[in-house]
Amino acid sequence: MSTTEEQVRTLLIEKLRVKPDALGADVTLEELSFDSLVLIELSLLLEKRFGIRLAEGELTGEHSIAGVAELVDGKEAAVR
Repeated sequence: MSTTEEQVRTLLIEKLRVKPDALGADVTLEELSFDSLVLIELSLLLEKRFGIRLAEGELTGEHSIAGVAELVDGKEAAVR
């Protein structure tokens, strides 16, 4: 598991109160019952934590935890 993935998991657990045992690597945000408002909240948390900017709709319920980490890593690489 990447450092980014670990940080995403920590955000989900600490800020959005997701139970750790619900966070399998392939579980999608949709499977966690994240609606559009929770996705917006998560986007803002990711932007603040990682210093990135996510466009509206860029983070979707189809993303897994690993997919969110890949999205963040890609944004960080583009900023550098």
